[in-house]
Order: sequence, then structure tokens, then C-alpha cells
Amino acid sequence: MKRSKVSFKIAAILLVLLGLSAAMLVLNHRAQKGRRTTERLPQIVSEPVYVECEEGSPLGVTLRPREDFSISGFRLLLVNLSEESRGTVRVAASDGSGALLVNQVIPAESITPGKWFTVPADISFAKGEEYSLSILADGSEPYFMQMTEGGDASLPFDMSVTKEGEAVTCGISLGVSVVEEVAVTYGEILYYSVPVSILTAVILIVCILFGWKRVWECIRRIPLAAFLERYGNDLFLLLLYLAVCVSIYSRAYLKGVYISADSAGYLREAVNLVNGNGFGYDQMAGYHSWFANWPILYPAMIAAVMLVTKVNAYLASKILTMLLVGILLLLMRFCFKKDAWVYALSLTNIGFLNLAYYTWSEIPFMLFMLGFSLTLAKILGEKKTGVKWYFLLGTLGVCCFLTRYFGIYVWMVAGCYILYLFWDFWKNRNRETLLKAAGLTATAFLAGCFSMAYLFVNKCMNGMASGVSRTLWWDDYEKLTNDLIESLLIEIFNTFSLQVPERIEGFPYHIKVFVLAVFFVGIVWFVIRSGWKEGGGGALGKTWDRQENLYLGFCSREFVLLAMGTIYYLVFIVIRYFSSMDTFYFRFFEPASFLIFIGLAGMALPRFRSKSGFRFFGGAVTALILLSVISVYENGGMDTEDKYFDQLSGQWDEAYREISEKSVVIFNDIDFRSSWYRPDVIEGTISPLDTFEGIRETYYGSEYLCLRREFAEVMLESGEYGESIEEKLRKALDEQEKGREFVVISLHSQNIQ
Repeated sequence: MKRSKVSFKIAAILLVLLGLSAAMLVLNHRAQKGRRTTERLPQIVSEPVYVECEEGSPLGVTLRPREDFSISGFRLLLVNLSEESRGTVRVAASDGSGALLVNQVIPAESITPGKWFTVPADISFAKGEEYSLSILADGSEPYFMQMTEGGDASLPFDMSVTKEGEAVTCGISLGVSVVEEVAVTYGEILYYSVPVSILTAVILIVCILFGWKRVWECIRRIPLAAFLERYGNDLFLLLLYLAVCVSIYSRAYLKGVYISADSAGYLREAVNLVNGNGFGYDQMAGYHSWFANWPILYPAMIAAVMLVTKVNAYLASKILTMLLVGILLLLMRFCFKKDAWVYALSLTNIGFLNLAYYTWSEIPFMLFMLGFSLTLAKILGEKKTGVKWYFLLGTLGVCCFLTRYFGIYVWMVAGCYILYLFWDFWKNRNRETLLKAAGLTATAFLAGCFSMAYLFVNKCMNGMASGVSRTLWWDDYEKLTNDLIESLLIEIFNTFSLQVPERIEGFPYHIKVFVLAVFFVGIVWFVIRSGWKEGGGGALGKTWDRQENLYLGFCSREFVLLAMGTIYYLVFIVIRYFSSMDTFYFRFFEPASFLIFIGLAGMALPRFRSKSGFRFFGGAVTALILLSVISVYENGGMDTEDKYFDQLSGQWDEAYREISEKSVVIFNDIDFRSSWYRPDVIEGTISPLDTFEGIRETYYGSEYLCLRREFAEVMLESGEYGESIEEKLRKALDEQEKGREFVVISLHSQNIQ
């Protein structure tokens, strides 16, 4: 009997090995006519800088191959198409002799803006030859993104672009699908087929040798469930933190630079702070300025990181964001314990990640808002709280204000709860309620006094409490409302790390309003139902007329977070309709969406924690985050050889090469993102009514006046400028060294640089 079992096992093992050998023989066999297609795409300028393909005017592209290669198609990226467009985009390619190689007409509605699409083309390029590409818009308005300056080494060709016969100084978002003849095996074509075959064979052999039941019992004895129960939450938080940090470092430093006009202002002030100039935004440029357009806390935090790490301001801002994300996760871990991983999913929001890429104050603002909300909920939810919690609440409220002026709204929310507490005291005469209301009132009063004092100092030093006039400009209210509808839709899908589906994107605005209404009604219904089922410990309580349950519901942590986020939305929307600023978009709404997500997650968690698919969901999300980190490395996202920031700062060095220290640049056309890079330089203008003496008085802090040679020549040719200006320009042009792009004039002496 034993011999027969042994013989059966040997035969079974041999059969498995035979099957494995056959599989390996097939998988390692070379596929006939193997071809590999590789996408060669250019590096795109991270800022929205376009090259327009105008109606009826073809965009010409000349390609000069650096090597011999063949393609299966051109890859194009268009970032703007008219919503009403039903036209076409025609792409034609020809060789040096004029022979037509490609003539494709693509319907505009088949092109998704912002995504690469393929124009089929079977062409073999020869090194040293020239090929022409013509792109013609017919009834559409496509825009290409600009390539980074100096070309792109990843492309197999050099590119030059002409528009209406004039050369364009940049390349466009045009790549190719390169096809190569390769010796490829079936195992390489079928991903993971070789290791899966080997692993399957090993498992079968082990099961044959030891039996299915024994193997399964051994697997079940592995304490994986206990390990995950104890450490899974913390491992997820650590993995998520790693994923966010890798994404920030890769996308916002190695492969791109995310600097807006606001970002440049924060960075410029941080550099001045490090140099000991306090609120002196233009102190390094020689001016008695006062930093008031934005509160001081965020640039001060960047400056602190600069002092500790000794890195440049932009990299310091990325390091600061990583630190703040870590503190956010620690705060969630402290407050939500082993359920923190669910709340931490709020950091996977597309809007949150975009905020993290930019140098903006929203990330610290969200940290302080969350801390304020949780502290307020603790004070409201406990019968007695120490003075330290009121002090913490006041500090966090002040930090919200010092990060964004709008942050003062948190006291509006606190004020609603204070009124509720006084009403509760009037109804029930509870001394503890009165003390709590008095403590919150005193805290709000002191924090409000500090905030008003800050604004008063701004008013005295700058002339305006918030640095600039925020009165109403002219607005197209219909467009503003449409932007609001679009922004709210984007917020909903961003929460689930999704883009708005193309089908919904194409809905008319009045139908989009209906979609939003259904969603918001569903949220309200969910909140009410959650509170109703939970009883006294829920959001609203089991019976609406029971005062104690109402208090517990309105003061619960979840409801405070929802109130903070909802009131933020309402107040901001109202303010925007009465005060002009940027239109509605994710930057404004993400802080509120962040709080609302956490509040809703807290209400939903009791419903799903016991479900069988809950752990599977957590495992699936963990796997996706892990794969996202791996993909960054696989796609070369952590390749430090060609840092985008280093390339960009090299361009800034070249642009400022002829700009003397403490200069005013007239009609400045240097990349606006570099204004923090040379904080000793300011921008200026000259009008026909100006005199040179008046310019000296206006730009009293600068030592030199700089403008491009061609601008100076045009100013002289126009004959519109005063004699004193023309005299200086003429003399500067006569004495300028050959090859210099800028004319440099001393403002406080007769010497010309």
C-alpha cells in the first residue's frame, strides 16, 4: 500500500515536472516577427502654456531624425477644444521630396482634451533627412502644450515649429510610437506567465508530497490575520505616507515644478524671512514693503525648513508638505485609533494631491482646521474640559487665520455652537453648559482680538488690511455659476480619485445641477438616517424631541466636522459672488471636502466595519497604493539624472545672467515663477509721461534699470517717450556690449553697465 502511494506521488510529480517543462518550452520560444512598440513622448511644460492651432491656418512641424527608426503612429496631446466643436483636425506628413506619407482626418469629438491620442502612421525615418508635418484645424480650436525649452532628449528627432510662416521658439506636445523588431518570447508577451507556472508547479509538488489538508492547515496556522489586526492600520498609514511623499518628490521636483503666482509670493517672502527681513516682502530689493497679501504663517514655516535643511525655498516647501502630511496622519492615528486608515483615504483625493504638489497654504490650513474641529468636538462632547483644551482651540483658530485670512470663519462655526450652548442653558439651567459657553466665548473673543490686531497692523503698514483691494470687479455671473457647478462635480469625483466621466462632462449645466441635487439630497438623507438609527450616540439621536439626544448629536465629532465643512462651502460661495478673485476650482473647496469626507466616513464606519468585504476593501486599497509607489519607480519617476527643477533653475540663471543685483526689470518677460529666485529684482514699467527723475523716485530701492534691447529700440522708434528717457536709452544702446540681451542703466549715477 505504501509502495503504491509512493509510486503514485512520484508519477504525479513527474507529470507536474513534465507539464512545467512543456510550459517553459512554449513560453521561452521566440514569437515570429516580434515587434515592440515604445511611446516616445516629450516632457511638457508644467504650467498651462499653449501653442494654438488657429482655424484655417496650418501649424507646420519639421522633424529631423537623430537616428533611423520606424513608427506606427504619431502621439498628440491637445488641452483645449471648443465645447461646441464638431469639426476635425487634419494631420498630414510628407518626406523631403514632398511625397505624402500620411493624411489622416480626426473628428474633434473623438479627441479627449488633456489625453494623448494616436494618429495612425506607418513611416520609416532616416537620419539626416527632413520630414514635414502639417496640422490643420477645421471647425475646431485645438491647443498644444509647449515642450520644455532646449528640446527633449527622449525624442528620436529634433523639432521646429512654424505658425503662419513665423518660427515658434518652442516645440509642441507631439510624440511618436516607435516600432522595433525584437526577439521576444511568449513568456515576455504574457506577463508573469513564467513565475506563475513555476509557482504553480512548486505548490502542486508540495501538495503531492504532504497532502492538501496538511498544507492548508499549515497555511491557516500562519498568524497573518492577528498580525494585520494589530499592525495593519499602522502599516497602511506608513505606506500611504510613503506613497504621498514619493508622488510629491517625483511630480513636483524631479519631473515638474508647480509654482503659481501665489506660490511665488510665498517663496519670495520665505527667502526674505531667512535673510532677516521679517515682513519685508521686497526688502532684499531695497524697498520698505510689508507682506500682507497673504498671512505670514505659511512662508514662516517654509523659512524654518530652509534654516534647518539649508535647501532652496521651493524644495523646502515640498519637504514642509511632506512633514505636514505626516502630522495629519499622526493626528488621525491619535484620534481614530485603529480605524485611522479609513479616514486617511481622504489623502488619496485628487484635489488633495494637487494641493500637495503646489506651493500653497491649503495643506497646513487643512491640518489646523482638522485640529480645530476635533478639539471643538472634544470640548462640546465632554462635561468638563481643562483650560488647556480652550488654549489649544484658540491657538489652532489663530493658526487657521494666520494661514489663510478666510480661516477666521472657524469662529463663525464656533459662534453657532456658543449660541446653541446658551440656548441649552436657558432651557435646562445646567451650570456646566454655562461654563462651557463662557469658555468658548472667551476663547473666541481673545482669538478674534488677535486677528483684528493683525489686520489693523496690516492696514497701518500696507494701507489695506489684507494687502490688496478685494472689492467686486466685473464678473460674468452666468459663467461663474457654471464654474461653480463644474467645480462641485469635480470635487465629488476627486473624492474617489476619479475624473468626471466624459458622459457627465458633456451634460448641459441644468442637467448637471440635477445630478448635484440628487447627490446632495442623498448625503443629507444618509446623515439623518445614520443619526436616527444610532440613537443617543449617533449624529441626531433616536427621537428629535429629546434634548439630551439632540445635544449629543449636534456636538458629536462627526457632526462638528460636517458643520465645519458645510459652512465653509456656504460662506465661501457667498463671498465669491460679492468679491472677485479666482473662479471656483478645487483649490478653494478641497479643505471643506476633506472635513466632510472624514465626517461622513465616521458615520458610515459602524455600518461597514462588520461586513465581510470590509477587510477585502482595505487590502485592495493597500495593494493599489503599493502598486502606485512601484509604478513611480518603474516609470522612471525617481530618476534624478535630469531633475526638472535643476533644468528650470538653469534657465533662470541664464535669464538673469545680465540682470545686475537690485535691479528693476522694465516690461519683464522672464518666467514669473522665478520672482522668488531673484528676490533682489522687481518688475516695473515706463509710460510715455514718465521722466527719468520720476523713475528714480518710483524705483528708489533699485540700483539699476534693465530692459531688453529690442524693447529699448522700439521705445526710441516710437518717439512717444520723454527726452530724459530717450537720452538714457540712446546712450545705453550706444555703449552696450555686443551680444548682450539687456540694456542696463544705473539709476543713481551716470554710469551705464
